[in-house]
Amino acid sequence: MIKSRIVLALGTTLLVSTGAAMAGSTVIGSVQSDVKVDRASQQQSGLLNRQEANVGSVVGSTVIGSVKTKVDAKNISQQQSGLLNTQEANLGSVKGSTVIGSVNSDVKLDRLSQQQSGLLNRQEANLGSVKGSTVIGSVKTKVDAKNVSQQQSGLLNEQEMNMGSVK
Repeated sequence: MIKSRIVLALGTTLLVSTGAAMAGSTVIGSVQSDVKVDRASQQQSGLLNRQEANVGSVVGSTVIGSVKTKVDAKNISQQQSGLLNTQEANLGSVKGSTVIGSVNSDVKLDRLSQQQSGLLNRQEANLGSVKGSTVIGSVKTKVDAKNVSQQQSGLLNEQEMNMGSVK
């Protein structure tokens, strides 16, 4: 069983992973995370950059057992400018993973802001969601979100937001 309780106050960084099963992880047992974040910020400019914030999430992993996440987050911000950049925020989500067991996610969020300018950029926000994953078991999500925004300017950009969904 992976258990984590993290209280976090971060400044500028490029990759934020808290209370998460990291990409490529295999867990035989349960994953439980209880994460509280008060301010996390990522800023970049240039070409081919990637910002990823995984908070209480399972990303690119295999879990044989249950996943239970509780996320209480405030003031999450991602900003990018340039060409071919990617921003991704996963809060209490399962993405690109296999879970043989149940998924139970409880996300409370007050303010998530993603901003991009430039060409061929991509923004994605997954809040208490299961995306591009296989789950053999039940999925239960609870999302309470306020002040969530995505802004882009430029050409051929893409935005996606999933809250409490299975996609």
